Amino acid sequence: MKNFVGAAARGFRTVFAGGTSLFWLAPIIPLIAIVPEFVQHVTEIRMGMFESREAFSALANDETRWMFGFAKIAGLFIAILAAARYWGGLRESWWDLRNIAWKPFLIAVVLQIALAGLLAGLEQVVPASIKDVVDLAIMILTLPLLVYLVGPILGDHTMTLKRAYSSGWLKAIAIGVLGLLAFWPAQQLHGLNHEWAFGAAAWQVWALMIWDTLLVGLMACWMGSALAAGYLFGEPAEDHGSMAAPEPAA
Repeated sequence: MKNFVGAAARGFRTVFAGGTSLFWLAPIIPLIAIVPEFVQHVTEIRMGMFESREAFSALANDETRWMFGFAKIAGLFIAILAAARYWGGLRESWWDLRNIAWKPFLIAVVLQIALAGLLAGLEQVVPASIKDVVDLAIMILTLPLLVYLVGPILGDHTMTLKRAYSSGWLKAIAIGVLGLLAFWPAQQLHGLNHEWAFGAAAWQVWALMIWDTLLVGLMACWMGSALAAGYLFGEPAEDHGSMAAPEPAA
C-alpha cells in the first residue's frame, strides 16, 4: 500500500509540477500548442465570433476558422507527445525522433484508428439502451492499447501488444486516471473561458483568449506528462531512462 501511495504521489507530481515546469525547462513544447491556438483565437476575434453565443455558433464551421483549427489540433497532439517524451526519460533529447520504436508505434496508430472506426460503426447499430454499457466495455478491453501506443513513443523497444495485455493493465489504468485528471478540469475551464468572452468588452475578450491560449499549452504539458507518469507508474525513478533500444552487438 505504501508503495502504491508513493507511486501515485510521484505520478501526480510529474503531471502537474513536472508538466508546468516545461514552460521554463523546455518552453518550445508548450509553444507548439500555444502558437496555433493563439492564431486561431486572433482569427475568431477578428471574425466577431465572441460578439454573442449566436455569432459563435453561426461561424463555428467557417472554413477559415477550421483551417487554423486543424493546425491547432496538430499542435496540441505534437505538444502532448513531446511532453510525454520529456518526462518519459528522454529529457533534452525529446526532439530526436530516431529513438522512437517506429514499427510498434505505427501498428498502434493503425489499431487506434481501427478502434475509432469500430466505435463509430457501433454508434449506428447498437441500441441506445445499451450503448453506454457497450462503450464502457470496449474502453476497458482496449485500455492496454494506450500502453502499446505510449511505450514506443517513449523509446521503449521492449513493448509489444502481447506484453501490453499481459502485464500492462496497471500502466493502462494509471494512464487513464492521470490523463483524466490532467484533461477534465482544464477542459472545463477552457470551455468557461469562451462562455465568459461572449458579449464581453474587447479588452476582456483579448485577456480571456490570451489566458485561454496559455491554458491550452498547460493542458498539453499536463496530458503529455500524464502519459509518461502512467506508463512509468510504480517503476523506480532510476529506471525511467532505461528504455532505449540496446546497442547492436559488435
